[in-house]
Amino acid sequence: MSTAASVPGPVPVAVPAAGPAPGGTASRRVTWREALDRLEAHADRAEELIRGHAAPDDVPWSAPEDIGPIPDEFVPRARQLLARQQRLMAAIPALITDTRRQQQVAGRVSEATMAPARPVYLDITA
Repeated sequence: MSTAASVPGPVPVAVPAAGPAPGGTASRRVTWREALDRLEAHADRAEELIRGHAAPDDVPWSAPEDIGPIPDEFVPRARQLLARQQRLMAAIPALITDTRRQQQVAGRVSEATMAPARPVYLDITA
């Protein structure tokens, strides 16, 4: 059973332009934009992993610190990303089940075709 076909592709998202905002929140908006960009890149990578087209990422995503509440302009993008992550997480149990089945079959084939282990050396000092 393969679930790779049911995993959606990347969701196109419009990214608002950065610029000064009233109340001095421009730096926070840039930080949130970068945080969402990085999180979307990790979601892209996860989709590629599920499809079998990428190796695991060496650097795990880590949540940014001290960026404050998300500005209203990024809420729709964050919700789309959340829905995308939930779809990815929903695909994981089926992938784990498939992997277990493949490992069981490979184990049975290995046991059926492998010659029993024989000692190579004899310890005559014992």
